[in-house]
This record gives sequence, C-alpha cells and structure tokens, in this order.
Amino acid sequence: MFQDTPQVQDCVQVKMARKLFIVDDDKDLLSILADVFSEEDYSVDTCSDGLEAIERCRTKAYDLIITDIMLPGASGIEILREAKKIRPETLVILITGFASLETAINAIREGAYDYITKPFKLEQIKIAVNNAMDKISLIKENRKLLSLLKRAYEELRLVKQILGTSSSPDSIPANPLVGKSARTLISDDLTPHLLGGGKSASSESFVSDLERISLLRDKGLITAREFEICKARLFQNLR
Repeated sequence: MFQDTPQVQDCVQVKMARKLFIVDDDKDLLSILADVFSEEDYSVDTCSDGLEAIERCRTKAYDLIITDIMLPGASGIEILREAKKIRPETLVILITGFASLETAINAIREGAYDYITKPFKLEQIKIAVNNAMDKISLIKENRKLLSLLKRAYEELRLVKQILGTSSSPDSIPANPLVGKSARTLISDDLTPHLLGGGKSASSESFVSDLERISLLRDKGLITAREFEICKARLFQNLR
C-alpha cells in the first residue's frame, strides 16, 4: 500500500479550494486516505468504481481527484478524460501499482496533474495534494483579480464618457496608480447627454454619476484634476 512516514512538514496549506474526490478499489487505502485528508479539513468524497466515479463528477464539482488507473467499471484514464470534459479546471492525480513509462506518458498527455506509483509514502501524496490545491488557489485568485480589473475598467469608462471629446485629452495628467490617464480611454462611443448633444442629464443621473466619480477619486483610480474636469462636465450637462 504505502510506507508510513512522519507527518509532512512545511506543506503549503491551501484555504480556498478543498473539495477532494478519491477513487480506488482498495478499500483499506481508500479509508486511510479519506481519514488523512479529512483531518486536514478537506471535504472528501470516496468511490471504488470507475463508472460511479464518472457519474459523481457529473453531479458534483471537485477541485481535485485522486484516482487509481486500474478500476472496475471504467479506468482512471477514462475518469480523467470525463472529469476534464465536465470541468476542465479540475486537477487529477493518477496512482497505479503497474507503472510503466508508456502509462506515465499517456497520463500526462491526457492532462493528469501528477502521476504516483504504488507503493508510495504518505508524505509523497500529501505533498502532491497540497501542491495541487495551491495551484487551484492561485487560479481562483487570478480569476478574482481579473473580475476586479474588469469592474475597474467599467468604472473608468464613466470617466471616458464624462470627459468627452470637448475636453483636451492631452491636458489630462496620467494617473500613476492606474498606469494610464483617463485620456487614453476616450473613444467614439460616448453617450449623447455627456457630449452635450441630445437631452440634458437628469438630476437623478447627475447625482449618480457624481457619486461614481467621487468613488473613483477616493479609490485613487482618477486624479484630483481628472475629478474636477469630470465634475465640471457633469454640471455643464445638467444645465
């Protein structure tokens, strides 16, 4: 099964993604691994049949799957393929007692995160799992950051709309916190009331826009001068 060793030291403790699915027809190994990772605050599901494992993947999202290659019903490689089709971001660690170079190469080609041969040390699988979870955490943090950047971009579009083409773009200083000045955001898709054409802005939209540019200033996304230009533009369109 595996060789017993002291508890892992200095492994990265991942706090975010902790949904773990372990698949093996060795009931003793399955029970031990489930106990080990449950004690480390992972949410652990187990299964001993390949087809059942694939069905579980269709009904529940797992961050990480540990699966033996040789299983009844469906192989670990088939579980890997189906799991990636259902949820591409899921990571899969394959384990096997019948190691070969060909099997290892095939596992990597199919998208396995790691490949571990039996018998393995408890330390080895714990490090592999923690490293995988660390990667998952990083991916999630990057997605969160991307979402925040998209939101910031949408907020900065307000600056572009308010400034309009009548303001001199070259006179607006760059904001070092953003890396670009609001002047770089000016384009043709400006709303009529902000450009001075069509109907004037309503008092409700004026208050809303003023609050938004004040928030941008407070966050450091626009400079004080950019804020004053935007505010003056709002007052002009209110008349």
